[in-house]
Amino acid sequence: MSKIDWDIRITYNNLMVALVSLPLILVFMLLSYQLITTAFVNPEVREDIEAYIAVLGILSGPAYMAISRFFDRWNAEEEEHIESIRRQHKTENDIRRAQGELQEDEEPIVIEAVEEE
Repeated sequence: MSKIDWDIRITYNNLMVALVSLPLILVFMLLSYQLITTAFVNPEVREDIEAYIAVLGILSGPAYMAISRFFDRWNAEEEEHIESIRRQHKTENDIRRAQGELQEDEEPIVIEAVEEE
């Protein structure tokens, strides 16, 4: 079996996504679950459910903005990393092709004549 070479990069953006976004999502899900289950058991909560939903809405607005900003930054960083790997491989392939060690990228296009009846 060949050994797998894992490309593990720990960057500031990766840490921020893990340390901020994941706990924030879990807390929001926990509060939502608790509100739903409590509303089935406690009639007082059922009467004031709009107030509890408003609190969850107020909490979710800034949380969504923070999460989307972190994910946008993280996504841009990952795209740049992928693009740098692509450029590196393209350069290496161009060097090999110039030395005659690699075939051309594309086969020549051959169009055959079609006979009409």
